Amino acid sequence: MNGFKEIQSTANFAGLEKEHTDRWEKLGVVEMLKKARSGCEEKVYYDGPITANNMPHYGHAITWTLKDIIPRYWSMRGYFVSRNMGWDCQGIPVEWEVEKELGFKDKRDIEKFGVAKFNELCKKSVFRYRDSIFQYERQLGRWFDNADMYYTMDKNYIESMWWSLKVLYEKGLLYEGHKVVAYSTRAGTPLSTHEVKDGGYLEMEDPYVIVKFKLNDLKHPDTYFLAWTTTPWTIPGNLLLALSSKIKYVKVTCGGERYIIAKDCVDAVFKGKACDGVEDIPAKSLLNMEYQQPFDFFEKKRSEGCFKVVEAAHITTDEGTGIVHLAPYGAEDFDVFMTLGIPLFDYLDETGNFNQVLPKYAGLFYKDANQKIIADLKESDALFDTGTLLHRMPMCYRTKTPLIYKPIKSWYLAVTKIKAKMIKENRRINWVPQHVRDGNSGQWIENAKDWSLSRQRYWGTPLPIWINDATGEIKFIGSFAQLKDLSGVAVVDPHKPFVDEITWKDEKYGGTFRRIPDVIDVWYDSGSVPFAKLHYPFENKDVFEKRFPADYISEGMDQTHLWFYTMHVLGVALFDRIPFENVVVNGMMLDKNGDKLSKSKGNFLPMDTVLEQYGADVLRYFITTSPIVQGEFARFYEDALATVRKEFFLLVWNSLKYFLTYAKLHNYAPSLAQPTSPAVLDVWILARLQETINAMCENLDKYLIMNAAKALAPFAADLSTWYIRRSRERLKLGDLAALGVLYYSFVIFSKLMAPILPFLSETFYSLLNVNQLSGLDSVHLDLYPERIKLTAAQEEVLKVMTNTRRVVSLALSVRDTAGIGVRQPLETLFVLSKKEQIRIYDELVK
Repeated sequence: MNGFKEIQSTANFAGLEKEHTDRWEKLGVVEMLKKARSGCEEKVYYDGPITANNMPHYGHAITWTLKDIIPRYWSMRGYFVSRNMGWDCQGIPVEWEVEKELGFKDKRDIEKFGVAKFNELCKKSVFRYRDSIFQYERQLGRWFDNADMYYTMDKNYIESMWWSLKVLYEKGLLYEGHKVVAYSTRAGTPLSTHEVKDGGYLEMEDPYVIVKFKLNDLKHPDTYFLAWTTTPWTIPGNLLLALSSKIKYVKVTCGGERYIIAKDCVDAVFKGKACDGVEDIPAKSLLNMEYQQPFDFFEKKRSEGCFKVVEAAHITTDEGTGIVHLAPYGAEDFDVFMTLGIPLFDYLDETGNFNQVLPKYAGLFYKDANQKIIADLKESDALFDTGTLLHRMPMCYRTKTPLIYKPIKSWYLAVTKIKAKMIKENRRINWVPQHVRDGNSGQWIENAKDWSLSRQRYWGTPLPIWINDATGEIKFIGSFAQLKDLSGVAVVDPHKPFVDEITWKDEKYGGTFRRIPDVIDVWYDSGSVPFAKLHYPFENKDVFEKRFPADYISEGMDQTHLWFYTMHVLGVALFDRIPFENVVVNGMMLDKNGDKLSKSKGNFLPMDTVLEQYGADVLRYFITTSPIVQGEFARFYEDALATVRKEFFLLVWNSLKYFLTYAKLHNYAPSLAQPTSPAVLDVWILARLQETINAMCENLDKYLIMNAAKALAPFAADLSTWYIRRSRERLKLGDLAALGVLYYSFVIFSKLMAPILPFLSETFYSLLNVNQLSGLDSVHLDLYPERIKLTAAQEEVLKVMTNTRRVVSLALSVRDTAGIGVRQPLETLFVLSKKEQIRIYDELVK
């Protein structure tokens, strides 16, 4: 007996998947594969570390699927693949979840609670969803090596980051700067440009003011510059007014006063008020004119070149007055101040409240101060107009509160110094889809700014900088051993507050070396994956050199300015080369109507339900055959899954059922050898099989996952609707050639499916009893079919069969039009062709 089992016409795919998962774990198939490929040539992929602070969702399902496919394919091609998995353990995302649980209002609550206790809770929270994540990955069929995991909070990982920071410092790529940067008042820390982009923008209603700035010029009595802003709280800090010489300006006389404003803005600002006259005034004649600040808080700065009119490149007439007030709370304002050598000040504390620099407003949150400042402007007759408007505000990516721009001292990575090299290296990366190279990724690099690394937070990698409190000397620490040599203290836990307690005295010059309080941007953690997960350079130098750069990585489109970008920065800055060579960028799922999936809207089927009702492979097939794998959007709804299940899964399942029925009936003895048969259908289906093998290999070699996945269905349809249908009599009679060709086709097809559909392929492999012949416990331990160029004879048979099927299809259409049933014989069928001769297989048409 051949041991084949008959199967039902319907299948519980989810149930079969669970059986396979349990069996893989029981047998230790992942470990078997690891041992089987040990010593083979290696292929490398990096796993982008996941922040385990929430339950998995469809975004994870997409990335996990794409991360799983290529390593499976490589393994079946005979390569050794390290199935690593990473955990992003630190930073604001983790801190924010803990703060919410504790009911904290701002970061000062952390200090009151105790940093050590807070960080311990952050550490524990990292593992809260770990088991759920493991379970979902298990259900989705993603394989990973439990022994090859890394955690960015680990001591060794942090030491490698310290090493990298010191190298950057020694290369002149790290510096301390005082700049105006995006700042989260709720998180109490500056953010980098990539974090700002990640947070996006939200329309908010805010007050606007048009303020009168009186000229300090006796030749122009009762004359005012009009400047517009949506941040009244910045008016007390006004230092300059800026205009553009490319804009036409006028002096408008109205109500006995004269106002200088851009000509194009007159109608919008004066709103139909009766004016006595409008006089053109050259923009250049206004430059360097001095004016009176409505508030006199910083009048002493006039001697530093403040309170005059300057030119700036960013001035427009799209809104406002064509004249912009400059204060220390604007990124473009900062550029002007630096050009003119004007030092900055800051009257907001770390939570966004006014501090004692401006006692009049001290203790007020900056937004709450707006109305008081507007009232003061009105009282001093400096207010021309006020109102409210909707405008887009940048949001904190984690706290979902508005960002401001604030002067902050921070340590910066000088990305602008290596930008040219980064652009050059980016062109060497194979981006899928290709447009990302010069689009999302290329444009982000082109516009890159120096990276603000410092974060005034708690649960993160401490900046390894110790400064002498007497002399100001800086010691940049690159290892725990170096720190112990200097301080005599061994590092047990490199986190705050413990590392802050490590100090040492300077016996020669006096003073004590103390660590600066900052931690670093969490995206530096993930950007350090290639070397830090190996504890390079302290260990595994040879392993790192073999595994850098990665052959493959994959994440969502947002990572072009996040993980892909930070890894690229550090790859070029530290090693002068790209850190990855091929990257697949995925898009997003939308609902049936093209809207984002939203829990509050309930506009999607829960992932648990999909996995239980349809199985993971149906979801994987939907993902991989959709535009999602080309960085685009795809509409996701239950009917789409039902269609996938019906048109592909049940089609191949019933084809297999048909074979198993007759293989069992005729006691067919299977063989893994490729059969030979002169029958034209057999020759054709074997040629189609090789054509499909070639398509799968070519596309997977190029990381074109959608093209590969879409190659499966046409072969399945050809096998079912043409080969099996035309071979039914042979199969019913137990024709060994037909059974052999069909068996071989199913075996090879199971291997072709394996990287994309790991469960369905395993089901086929098992039901076909291949493991009894191969001696392998899983299709995933087997080798992938080889790509072989089609022979001229195979090309010809494919061409002729295409002609034949076209003729049959047209003939059936003609029958239908004429009302002639398919069982009624035709005496003659004429086939006309524009070409001189068309070859068909007559016996298949009759």
